Amino acid sequence: MTTKTFTLTGDALLSFVNEKMELVNRGELTRTDMIKDAGYAYDNGKAMYVDFYTELLRAKGVTPVTDTDNTNAAYDDLSTDEQELYDVVDEKLGKKWFHEDVMTFLDELDDIGITTADQFEESFEGVYDSEREFAEYWVTDVLGAQIPECVYNCIDWDQVWECELRYDFNVIEFDYSVYVFRNN
Repeated sequence: MTTKTFTLTGDALLSFVNEKMELVNRGELTRTDMIKDAGYAYDNGKAMYVDFYTELLRAKGVTPVTDTDNTNAAYDDLSTDEQELYDVVDEKLGKKWFHEDVMTFLDELDDIGITTADQFEESFEGVYDSEREFAEYWVTDVLGAQIPECVYNCIDWDQVWECELRYDFNVIEFDYSVYVFRNN
């Protein structure tokens, strides 16, 4: 004989919870068992907590607001230019970032005068571990400086950054990395 799984919703769920909470409060039933008894269980027997409490809120007339709803609302509040910039930053840099991280990075960009996706694309030089690493990359790879190996280890790349490059670039230190942007 096969039993069909049921899932309580609406008024039936409210009545069920009100009745079972007396048992839960007396310690005769766990909340997890109550959730499963209401039909909120996966095939492996684990309770579907989020689904249960979401439906319980709906039954009480409350529309739950999720982090996704908040993120979407915050994104929708951005201007078209800000949305385009958000999308570029998220695509290029933010794969591991949360929405709040991208928003914080946008504030950092604004501080250095980058407010559009085009400005970002035109000025972004890359992500580095330090200004020193960028200085070495810029001098050797971009400028193509031919530095003899016997002198190479004597170069103070921090000084190259401080004395020669920092005026031509902006840096944002964020998420344990250095993001370098060309001054325009």
